[in-house]
Amino acid sequence: MNNLSFQKFKKELTERRYGGPVKGKAYNKLSPKMKVAVNDVYSMINKASDPIVGKIEGIIKTAAKKHGISVSSIERYIDNEIIK
Repeated sequence: MNNLSFQKFKKELTERRYGGPVKGKAYNKLSPKMKVAVNDVYSMINKASDPIVGKIEGIIKTAAKKHGISVSSIERYIDNEIIK
C-alpha cells in the first residue's frame, strides 16, 4: 500500500468515523465479494474503540481472511478511493 495514501487514510479515520465506503467509481468496480469485505472493514472500524489508528492493519487483515481475499486488494481499493 502506498505509505502516503495509507497515512492519509489513518488521518481521516482519526478525525472522524465513517458510515461506510464512498460508493464511487472505485467501489462500483469491485466484485460483490470485495464489496462485502470493504463494507466489513468499515463496520469493524466503526465498532473499534479509540485509538483506532493502530488497529487499521489488523482490521484489514481480519476482513481479508474472513472473506478469502488478499490484504493487498483491500489496500489497493483504499488507495484508489483516497487518490481519486
